[in-house]
Amino acid sequence: MIRLGLALIWLMHFLPMRVLARIGAVLGRVLYALARARRNVVMTNLRLCFPALDDTARTQLARAHFRAFARSLLEHGILCWGHKTDVQALVRFDGL
Repeated sequence: MIRLGLALIWLMHFLPMRVLARIGAVLGRVLYALARARRNVVMTNLRLCFPALDDTARTQLARAHFRAFARSLLEHGILCWGHKTDVQALVRFDGL
């Protein structure tokens, strides 16, 4: 199963960033809906860390987290298998 996931990420590293971002957003919505145990952990952590936020704001933050997580997972394919110039176009180093 892990090899299949890595193969999919490898295949997706050929896609443009716009497309990866959209796929990541959709995958994040799916993960939010299906990963109930992880969603409960995220909501508990947000409730403890941000007690001033209401439930709606915490839910929006949790959904944004799942979208960002899924997108970053897909974009790691570029870092692992992308060409050096592709990676350099995406990454900026300060102070080196």
